[in-house]
Parts: sequence; structure tokens; C-alpha cells
Amino acid sequence: MASGINSTSVLSGMLPSVTEDLIPGFGFFSHLVSLFFDIDISSHLRIFAAVLAFLSFALPTCWNRIIFLFLYFATSTEIWSHNKLYPSAMRWISLQPALNRTRQLVAGTRSSLSTPWDCEDGKADDDKDVPKDNHSFSQNPREFWFKRKCRHHLGTLRYTPSQDKIHFFTYKSSWVALYRQPYKETGSPWFANMERLHFYAVPWKRHVLDDLMDEIHKTPVNGDPKQVAVYEGFKVGSSSQWMQVASKQPRFLSTVVLDQDKKRRVVEDIREFLDPRTKSWYQLRGLPYRRGYLIHGPPGTGKSSLSLALASFSFLDIYALSLSAIGLDETILATLFRDLPKHCIVLLEDIDEAGIKKRSSDSPSEKPDHNGVDRTQWSAGSVTLSAVLNAIDGVAAQENRILIMTTNHPERLDPALLRAGRVDMKINMGPAQWQEARQIFLMVYLQPTDAHFLVITPLSIPANPDWRLEDIDNLSTAFANGIPSGRFTAAELQRYLLQYKHDPSAAVRNVKRLLFGLECDTDLSAFRITESPHQLRFHDTAYCIRVSAHIFLWDLPIPCILLIQRALCDSKPEFWEVPAGSCEEQDKTPRDALEREVREETGLQLSRVIYALPIQTWTRSKEGEQHEWVGLPYIIEVSELEPSVSHANRQGVSGPALKGKDVIQLNPKEHQDFAWATEDEVRRDKYKMFGNHKETILEAFATVTQNCSV
Repeated sequence: MASGINSTSVLSGMLPSVTEDLIPGFGFFSHLVSLFFDIDISSHLRIFAAVLAFLSFALPTCWNRIIFLFLYFATSTEIWSHNKLYPSAMRWISLQPALNRTRQLVAGTRSSLSTPWDCEDGKADDDKDVPKDNHSFSQNPREFWFKRKCRHHLGTLRYTPSQDKIHFFTYKSSWVALYRQPYKETGSPWFANMERLHFYAVPWKRHVLDDLMDEIHKTPVNGDPKQVAVYEGFKVGSSSQWMQVASKQPRFLSTVVLDQDKKRRVVEDIREFLDPRTKSWYQLRGLPYRRGYLIHGPPGTGKSSLSLALASFSFLDIYALSLSAIGLDETILATLFRDLPKHCIVLLEDIDEAGIKKRSSDSPSEKPDHNGVDRTQWSAGSVTLSAVLNAIDGVAAQENRILIMTTNHPERLDPALLRAGRVDMKINMGPAQWQEARQIFLMVYLQPTDAHFLVITPLSIPANPDWRLEDIDNLSTAFANGIPSGRFTAAELQRYLLQYKHDPSAAVRNVKRLLFGLECDTDLSAFRITESPHQLRFHDTAYCIRVSAHIFLWDLPIPCILLIQRALCDSKPEFWEVPAGSCEEQDKTPRDALEREVREETGLQLSRVIYALPIQTWTRSKEGEQHEWVGLPYIIEVSELEPSVSHANRQGVSGPALKGKDVIQLNPKEHQDFAWATEDEVRRDKYKMFGNHKETILEAFATVTQNCSV
């Protein structure tokens, strides 16, 4: 007993010293409390330590038991990541302030593997900055680009409730618990954030969860509900599923280049198929309610664009599937087709490249063993034609859907794939004809509108308020007249017009540059005719090329152009022109010919080509034969007359005339004199010219005034 008392006394004596080490100043504070209140704090230390231990260890365990008991008896609703409701759920969670202020959060920015709802959040953030960005870009483009890079690099900081934790919030005055349960093993970075969402409520509050799910279901993932959702197939473990990978802005049918009769027929066919009465008509007669279209044509004719436009027109989502992707087996193909929702478009692009084996060579394919989760990219030839046909219209094939197949080579497809019932309509997307060329022009320079979904007629308002509608209409006709029907695809015409999206008149003036595809540095060897090297073949026609140089003096108060007068021995000695000549056999590019002609006729050295004027064509008779010519006029700069040195070279300048013979060295066999002419002098015909020289020179003056800043 004495030993027990002694040990207790020893322990009691140790407590104050230990407490003093842990809490400096505790002894002094204890002495003051004992002095004024006659309370011995040391005697209560054991109780305090016991309470602290309980709060630190026992209470969390008890709380977890209580939570487990609550979850066991609570009513719950579960949402899986691959379900179409999941993006809406995450969008709803991200918009709830209570769930963004929980004690345990996950902070992050958008990554390349972001979910659709996160991508749309980023787009919304960018849209808010559009007015400010437009002003910033106008003031300083490089500063705007730098700030945009920094903004996109940092990303928008977002908070979401952490995974593997219980988060409580109130919904309609009722407590609801959220638990984010991550998948244990995914095997792919694409599915690194896959999870299940669990919502819990007390058993007698089942209606609260029902209301919550209904609100989540109505939460739009996209900022614009008219956007077209694009889904792709994925493999998760031993199963497969469709997951949304993008949201596309709707595309008007008026922006798709296609013969108007063809476009009208396909639109009327889809409208008839989607009529609610049509489904009843099919069912009454025992016909499968589905529709198939084959869109075929060369690359760049708008097959994918038409598919998106049809989806936008009918407000249907796209389920894209590539039969040539890596790792597919027939079971996954059949499962994906069976899992298609009602009222959707199934898109099989470039089906001729899928390597589908014909039924005569069908053989069981060895199914690869996939562990974890892999994106469903399937190897060519791993799916037989029979499997594809069964997925499209077999006994277990899904109805209430539209199938669109695209191909560059319809002749390569098996006839069984194209029979009636599988392909109900074939749409040929060929090169642009006259009407299509005009429509492309109008599409670029007019405001697109959904009111006229087939064509841009009647014409909508111009894209630029400074343009007149009548002028755009006339220019579209001139552009279409300058394009040979059936020579260019829609993509080629659109690429050309985008160079002049702010100047429709320039697009028409330079249309011949599109026809010949000749740039200053174009290699001419591919066009030369072997038996006649000075001629080149374009579109089955032999042409000779003539280059011309328009050289300006930049330091004068008004621009002046160099003109040279033909020699006395020439048939037209009184005529003036700019340095020009034919492209010879030794010239590899138009620039080589330009540099040679300038050096031979003026002694000047070509420094750089500033601007290419519209290409010209004409026919010339020589020795009883007709020869086709292509003129390539350029505005150039020469090293002797660059802005930094031209002032020093103008010794003895009288008005616009420069008499410095040491600068310009004429070839007396070709030219006798030179002059620096103003635009006004050219207009007043001070210098006699022939052909279209005057018009080309005046266009060069206009180009220098409007476009060239040197």
C-alpha cells in the first residue's frame, strides 16, 4: 500500500514538470489560479488528458460508426461515370456554393483529359472575356497573345469535393450526403478520374433524392443546349460503353456545299423519317424503324460537314465509331450498337478504310486479351463483314436511329453493305459546281442564319456593315463565273476565300491565282512541257508565263513607279512599260524569272517581293498560231532603292523624275529611257502604253496605298 501511495505521489509530482515542458508558463498560470481562486489545476490534468484522448481517438471512431449506420439505413442514389447523367451531376455539384466550401476539397485546373462539363466551364470563362479581348487585340496583338498564353497556361482554378469522403449539404431544407467513390484500378489516364457518385438521405426523405435527380437531369452540361454532343466508344474492363468526348457548335445546312436538289431531298427524307407518325407506320407494317445514308465523294467535299449539319438540323447527337481503330472484337461492336440510345445518329467515317473482310473470307478472329480500361480503337480486319451487317440490321439491332456512313471510294464497299434497307439514300459529294461556288462565296461574306437552313437565299445581311448586299451578290456571281465547274472541292475554295475574308473584291480579282496555283516561289519543273520547255501545262492547256515588276520610290511625298521606254529599234518605240519578260527554261521559279528580268532591263537587284497582283491571262497570235499566256505582276523592292538608301540616290531630283544613270542601267537594245511616274501622270496618259499595262499599273498604285506599308 505504501509503495502504491509513493508511486502515486511520484506521478503527481511529475505531472507539473511534464506539463511545464509541454506548455511553457503553465506553472506560473497554475500558481495565479491557486492564489486567487483557490483551485489546484494540477489535480484536473488527468481528466483533461482523458477528454483529449477521447476527442482525438474515440470520437472519430464513434462518428465513423454513426455515419456507417446512417448510410446503412439511408436511402441512396448512385450515378456512374460512364452514365450520361454523370456530366450533369458534376456540373450541378460545381455550381453549388455549399459543396465548393466543404472542409476537404480538390483544387485543380483543366487538363487535356478533362470531362465535358469542365471543358464547357472553360469555354464559358473565355466567353466572358471576349469584349475585353477584342479591345486588347486591337491595341497590341502581341501583348494579347502573351496574356492569353498565360491565362490558358494557368487555367481557371476550380474546387470540387474530395473523393473518399462524406460531404453533407442541405437540399430543400433536408440534409443530403455526397460520397465520391473512385474506381480502384483504371489502367488508363483517360479514366483516371472515373468514379461513382452516391447521394444519401434519411429513409423518409426519398422524394428529396428524386427531386435532386430530376434537377440534376435538367442541368445542361453545355452552355448552349443546341450544341451537338459527340460520343465515342470505350472499353472498361470486360464491358464497353459510349462516352461524350466533345460538344460541337450547330452547323447550318446553308453552310454545306451541296447541290440544292440533293440537299432538299435528304432534308425531306430525314424530316419524314423523324415524323412521329412515321414510327407508327413502320411498326404497323412490321418494318424496322431505322434509316441509313451513304455520303461519298473525294476528300474535302464536305462529307463530315454534312453529317454535322444533319445532326444540327434534327437536334440529334452523334455516336462516332471507327471500324479501323485498334483492338475491336465482334462482341464489343455488337454491344456498342445495342447500347445506342433512341433518336441518335451513328456515324461510321471512312468505312472503306476499315479493312472489313468479305464474307467469303470470314474467319473467326482471335480476340485480344485486354486488362483494365482501354480506349476502343480497333485494328483493321478484326471485324468481319457479317458482324458489321448484323450490328446494323440484325435481329438484335437497335432501332430508332439514323446510320450515316462516309467513304472516299464507294466502289470498294461490298454490295451487301449497300443494299436497300441498310443504305436507303446515297449522297454524292462531288467537286463544286457553279451554284456551289457561289454559295461558298456567300457563306464567307454574309452572316449565316438558321432561318434559311438550305441555302443563303434570300440573302442575309453582309458580315461587314461597310459592304453592300447588292455588291456581295454581284461578286458571288463573278466569283462563280471565274471558277471552272467541277475542278475544285469545297475545302479548296473555302481555303482560298479565307485569305480574303475581309476583302471580297480582292477574292474575285485574284481568282485566277487559285486556278493556276502559282506563287512567287512555285517550282515550275512539275508544269514544264518536255518538248517545249518554255511552256507550262495547267489543266491540260499549254501556257507561256510573263512576269512583270512594279518598282516604287517610297521616300517621295507621293508614290512614283519606274517606267521604261522601248528602244528605237523596237516595233513600238514610243510605248512605256514596267520591267517585264517571259519565263525562260533556266528559271526554276517565277521569282527567278523576275530577278533576271529586272537585272537585265534595269541593272537593279531584286530585294524582296512585296505584293502579288492579280494574275492575268490572254491569247496572242504568233506565226499563225494561238498562244495562251499567263501574266504574273508583282510589286517589288530593289536593294538600290530601298527606303533607307533611296534618298541618297535621288541627287538632282526634279519633281518625280530621277536622272541618276548610275542607279538604273538600261539595256539599249531593249529600252531607250526611263522615268518615275506618279499615279496622276499615268491617269492623264502622259506616258503612252498599250494593252492592259495602264490598268495593271493603276492597280499597283491602289495596292500600295491600301495594303503595303514599308
